[in-house]
Amino acid sequence: MTTIDDVKSRLDIVDVVSGYVPELKKAGRTYKAPCPFHNERTPSFVVDPERQTWHCFGACSTGGDVLEFVRRREGLDFKEALRLCAERAGVELRPPTQREVQQREQYERLLQANEAAAVFFASHLKGADGAQARAYCDRRGLDEAAIETWQLGYAPDDWRTLTDHLVARGFTEDDIVDSGLAIRSENGRVYDRFRNRLMFPTRDARRRLIGFGARALNPEDEPKYLNTPQTPLFDKSGNLYGLDRANDDIRRGDRAVVVEGYMDVIAAHTFGFTEVVASNGTAITEKQMDLLKRYTHNVVLALDADNAGSAATLRGVEVAAGVADRRGSVSLGYGGLISYQEVLDADIRVVALPEGEDPDSLVRKDTERFRALLDGAKPVLDHIFEVITASVDAGDARGRSKAVETLVPYLGRIGDEVVRSSYVQKLARFAQVDEATILRRLAERRQFAQGQPTREPAGPRPVATKQEVSQAKREKSAPPDGEVQLLQLIVQRHESRGAGLSVDPGLFEDSLNRAVYDAWVADIDLDEHADTLEPDIRERYDALCAAPLPEYEARHVPEMVTAMARELRTRRQQQRLQAVLREQAEALKSARRGSTSDAPTDANGAADEPVTVVGEVADEFIETTRRQRALTRSYQVAAGIRSAEDGDFAQAGERGEP
Repeated sequence: MTTIDDVKSRLDIVDVVSGYVPELKKAGRTYKAPCPFHNERTPSFVVDPERQTWHCFGACSTGGDVLEFVRRREGLDFKEALRLCAERAGVELRPPTQREVQQREQYERLLQANEAAAVFFASHLKGADGAQARAYCDRRGLDEAAIETWQLGYAPDDWRTLTDHLVARGFTEDDIVDSGLAIRSENGRVYDRFRNRLMFPTRDARRRLIGFGARALNPEDEPKYLNTPQTPLFDKSGNLYGLDRANDDIRRGDRAVVVEGYMDVIAAHTFGFTEVVASNGTAITEKQMDLLKRYTHNVVLALDADNAGSAATLRGVEVAAGVADRRGSVSLGYGGLISYQEVLDADIRVVALPEGEDPDSLVRKDTERFRALLDGAKPVLDHIFEVITASVDAGDARGRSKAVETLVPYLGRIGDEVVRSSYVQKLARFAQVDEATILRRLAERRQFAQGQPTREPAGPRPVATKQEVSQAKREKSAPPDGEVQLLQLIVQRHESRGAGLSVDPGLFEDSLNRAVYDAWVADIDLDEHADTLEPDIRERYDALCAAPLPEYEARHVPEMVTAMARELRTRRQQQRLQAVLREQAEALKSARRGSTSDAPTDANGAADEPVTVVGEVADEFIETTRRQRALTRSYQVAAGIRSAEDGDFAQAGERGEP
């Protein structure tokens, strides 16, 4: 038994989930509740105590084991979720090394130093020397409640006030410097980093105080905003201001709104927009998007008008997108966001605020207009189209050609052929050319999800051979329903990188498989760094790499990954719908016998009508089966296994075809 299995065996998923979801109630052999990951009235969240699994049959359409539930609910990565569950189960994980013990002790000291500094800053904001900062807060509409809620403070205009205060409370100068609160000069002198500034404490998703943002109070002081530098705790590119307060509402509302600054977040929350966080800059990073995807795949960027509405800004953001910070986090330009939403199956939208407005000013001036703008946010590519086409003279052929040249690379980042085709048509209409012209440009400058330009051969995209399709079917039919086989192909073949990144992580319901996939996504050179994996994860990774695999041609691997993932998702949907059908059928039998004790109930405890529910589920099951057949047939047509004139799917099904 692995350590992970040991942890899971000691935890009862019903006990764990009920601690987060008090509405969880027994319904037959399972337990039901409104899903904790999205808003709903009728319970669709089901916990199966026999299988020790959970699943949302509603909008989430995902599930997993107890580790996956804790990971999603707490917004943690796999290691953090395992550590939390192990503590609850009383299982000791691998003993930490001496270096890890020292790092943990340092983290604790730095966290304590930050907390002490926050109390210090808050007290000075209330004191005599905080008068200028209080006046600024008053001008910006920050009342006492907002100041207390966000724990705002004031850094005195002095060189050593904070440092001396912390030293007197037992912190060393090294601690204070390492936390980013102070600077050590070349001659060894230590002095306060933040002076005469309004302080904004920054917490991570687990509400730990990891750093500060500071706003200059004198116009001549530069920079206007100063942040804690890179520290063992703080990574500006990997944190979102306000996420500690917004994460639950982001999860419940299934939407995150990203703004630029601290004041934007505070104003938005004050007026009820509690799903708002700040990127602390115009360019959102991959790390920040990775944080958000723990809670939602629906993101709205609410940018100031001057940062969202000009072609020059778009070009500037794209340049910034290629520049990594010291920790290697790449800023995502608009093109990067297109690729990112392709990879995550996300919906990323942009709202350009009226000229001269920012979220802070607009939400205070016209709350309902701000709400309407957020609700009417446009898909990121639609926004790009509007900006680029508005920047050229549509009556001039050269202007239209320039727009095509600018927009084609964005189209190349779209993985979904149907979506890409619609934008090709849209661009062709604007440019007053036929679609073939746009497609030729696209073939010359095709860019894949990672944004690296490549040149593809002319002609149709390669497809799998009949033999490879048959082999893939055999691979996918093996237990456990293709999850392992898909992961084997992903980790063994480097050609799978682009397609593998687009796989929904939720397909991997086994905790170890999910951990391997997450590690593979995070590290393009995982093979070289496998020694850094936890022992159980390393063992699974090695087994996946060593498993025999058909010799697919390199050009066919991406198609195989995509096909296997799609069919795995559809098969999972069928299995879960079958389970619901069985449960509803049992409830129907019970109702006919005059007993409704096990019948499903709605959120108010009223019994659902079993016949209606069974009918609805049956309809959904039939539709899912139809979609699976459609997927299979379209792939077979592409592979040359059958022709497009073979008849409709109903006929194919009647002939016993897949």
